[in-house]
Amino acid sequence: MGVKQKWAGALVVTPTGVVLRDLLIEDDRIVDLALPGTPVGEDWKVLDCRGRLIFPGLIDLLQHGFDVNLYSDATPEGVADSAAKLPARGVTGFLPSIGCQPPRAFADVLTRLSAACGRAQGARAIGIHSEGPCFNSPGAHNPQNLQLPSSELAALMLDNAHGRLAAVTIAPELPGAEAFIRTMKDNGASVHLGHSRAAPDDVSRYVGWGIDAVTHMYDVMQTLPPDDSGVHVFSLPDALLAERHLALGVVADGIHAHPKLLRILAQLPVDRVFLETDSMKYAGLPGTEFEFYPGYFVTSAPGKAVRDRNGGLCGSSLTPDEGMRNYMAMAGADLVQAAHAGSLVPARVIGRQRDMGSIEKGKLADFAVLDPLDLSVVETIIGGQSFYRRADAPAAA
Repeated sequence: MGVKQKWAGALVVTPTGVVLRDLLIEDDRIVDLALPGTPVGEDWKVLDCRGRLIFPGLIDLLQHGFDVNLYSDATPEGVADSAAKLPARGVTGFLPSIGCQPPRAFADVLTRLSAACGRAQGARAIGIHSEGPCFNSPGAHNPQNLQLPSSELAALMLDNAHGRLAAVTIAPELPGAEAFIRTMKDNGASVHLGHSRAAPDDVSRYVGWGIDAVTHMYDVMQTLPPDDSGVHVFSLPDALLAERHLALGVVADGIHAHPKLLRILAQLPVDRVFLETDSMKYAGLPGTEFEFYPGYFVTSAPGKAVRDRNGGLCGSSLTPDEGMRNYMAMAGADLVQAAHAGSLVPARVIGRQRDMGSIEKGKLADFAVLDPLDLSVVETIIGGQSFYRRADAPAAA
C-alpha cells in the first residue's frame, strides 16, 4: 500500500491565496487540500502543522554553485552534494548552471554534468542551464570562450546534455541566433535573453523566434545616455518589460537589482517575474576567494554579490530562501507573489508547471514548511518524503 499523509492545520500558500487547509498526500502526489478536520482513515499518518506555513518548494533556474560546489567543474558528485544540502534552504528543484566553457571542453562538460544530475537525490536536479556561450557582453564570463550561435552548436549542446538541457541564455542579436533558438525550442529547451546588446526595438522579433525568459534582469544590460531632448531614451530593460508574456528573472539581493527596481517588478502580473540566485561556489558559506576560471579570482560574501578583484560582479552568494525573503522585504511582495516568483513561474518557464511549482491537487508533493514569524525553513518535503527537518522542529505525530 502507498504512504498516506495528512499535514493538518497549516496555512497553505496556494496560487490564489493563503488558506487554512489539511494537505493530503498519497505516495508522491498531493491528492487534496481538505477543510480542517476532514476525517481520514486509520492508515493515514497525521502530522500536526498548526502554527506553520506550507509554501511551495523553491525552484532555482540559475545556480552556478552552492556550498563547496561549482558546477562548471562537472565533478561526479558535485550536483548530488548540492541536492542533498539545498532542502535546508527550502529548495525542491534547481538547474545546475555553467558559464561559457572552452570550446574544446564544452561537450565533455555537458556530458559529465548530465551524468552528475542523474546521481542527485534530494532537491531535484531538473536539468542543465547553459549560460552562454553565445554572448555579446561577456560580463564576468571568460571572453575567450565566446562562440557564435548556429543550429549546429545547438545540436551539439543538446546531444551532449543527453536530454537534460533545460535552459540556455543567449544574446539573440548575434548572427545565427534565430536558427540556434528555433533548434533549442524544437527540442524543449527554454531560451533566455542575457548578456545582450540587443536594440530595444528588436526585442519583439526575438520573442517571436522563441525567447521566453530573461536572465538576471537589469544586469549586463547597457543603459543608454540621454539625448538631451527631454525624452526618455527607450532602453533594453524597457523593451523587456513591455513584452507581456516574457518572464523576467531577477537576483533579489538588493545589489544585482536595486530594491526600488524590485518594487517595479513586483507590480507586474504574477506570471512575469521569477527569482534566480545566479549563485556561485560558497553560497551559503562564509565568504572566501576562489578562481572562477583560470586567472580570474573572485570573492564571495554571504547573502550578497560575488565580486572580482576590481569590484566587478560575478554572480551572487545568495541562497534561494534568502532571495525569497528579500523579495518580500525589498519589493513589498506578499506570500502569494513570492510563491509565484520562487516556484510557479520558474516551473512554467521550463515547462514543468503540470507537476511542479505550486501546492495544488495532482501535483508532486514538493513543499517547505516555514516558520510564519521569520519565514525560515523548518522542514522540506520532496515527493512526499522529508529531506530536511530543522533540529528544533517537533517530530511527526
